[in-house]
Amino acid sequence: MRYSRAEALRYLRAQANDEAAGILVDTVFLKLRNEVQVRHVLQKHSCTVLEDGVLLDCGVKFTSRSLAKHLEGCAEVLLLAATLGSKVDVAIRRLALGSVAEGAAAQAVAACLIEGYCDEVQERVETTLKQRPRFSPGYGDWDLAEQRKLFAILECEKKLGLTLTDGLMMAPSKSVTAVIGLSESVACVWNKCMQCGNTSCPYREGS
Repeated sequence: MRYSRAEALRYLRAQANDEAAGILVDTVFLKLRNEVQVRHVLQKHSCTVLEDGVLLDCGVKFTSRSLAKHLEGCAEVLLLAATLGSKVDVAIRRLALGSVAEGAAAQAVAACLIEGYCDEVQERVETTLKQRPRFSPGYGDWDLAEQRKLFAILECEKKLGLTLTDGLMMAPSKSVTAVIGLSESVACVWNKCMQCGNTSCPYREGS
């Protein structure tokens, strides 16, 4: 499981040279790490990029011009769902009750861990194609309600115990669903967003 103090500090919105904050996130990581139960589902699908969305080979259409633009030039996509598990949510609530600072740090560390886990999953994908940045429901004009389509295709509840609330929030909360385009070329390196000069990019980490 990948942990980066620098990434945790970024999620906490603390300065990289803030030693007190660094010690805080490191301490919280030690308290959270044994609660993490990472799991994921990953599927590859052929796709057709339309003007107003993307049609998958299973017959499901994601309606979003932003997603269509993001996947331009892709004939295949990966669909990903990943979670840290429900015990992390319980641990975060427990830490927050004991200390506001540790509660905030726990949220930051958990966000760092789930994103790092998704990166690891992508790194293990065997393909000669290049991966676009992860694109999730709620980005751009992609309606969050279309999260339900991803959940159905990936069987998130059955395979991961991952559910959606009536307000379309994921439970466990430290979870990610995303579409990852596969193409011969890619506009930016998917796990190096903070090195990219395009600060207006909607896929930029921390935006």
